[in-house]
Amino acid sequence: MLFKKRSKVEVVPESEWTDFSEVEQYATKKQLAVAMCVPTVASVGLLAHRLLADSTHHVMAASASAPIMPVSAPMPTHAVVTAANSIGDPTGVVANASLDLLATILDPIIDILVAISFPVASVIMVGACFFFMFGNSEKAWSMIMNAGLGYVLIQVSPLFLEILRKVGEAV
Repeated sequence: MLFKKRSKVEVVPESEWTDFSEVEQYATKKQLAVAMCVPTVASVGLLAHRLLADSTHHVMAASASAPIMPVSAPMPTHAVVTAANSIGDPTGVVANASLDLLATILDPIIDILVAISFPVASVIMVGACFFFMFGNSEKAWSMIMNAGLGYVLIQVSPLFLEILRKVGEAV
């Protein structure tokens, strides 16, 4: 008798078990357009950075390998004497030296962070796929978008730092 008894299914109204605080929010067309433009803008910026870096490298290499021509006329000595006797801005010298030292120290660290950003972003994205399997797609999409945006920003950070350095030199 106990095994033949059927369970009665009771339908509970939605208002009794939820307060509608977790309403799903979908991305708007504007958000999707911005999300699609970010990799494009980043790749254009990286391409421009590579081209500018390659062109300055070739110019410096060409000027360093150019033959030295003998000077037929004597050099004026008064320009050298006045430059040596003038009092320069010691703050500018210290600031430039410290900026060069800081850039020299941070460049390998930035290169390492750029190099490990792809494996880290890949692991995060694969981990986010498990949230799809567990039924938490909102958290999965959030993790994938954050990992992708973080990867792009890390890849573009040397370009941002170079722009910041050039702005600092101009000021």
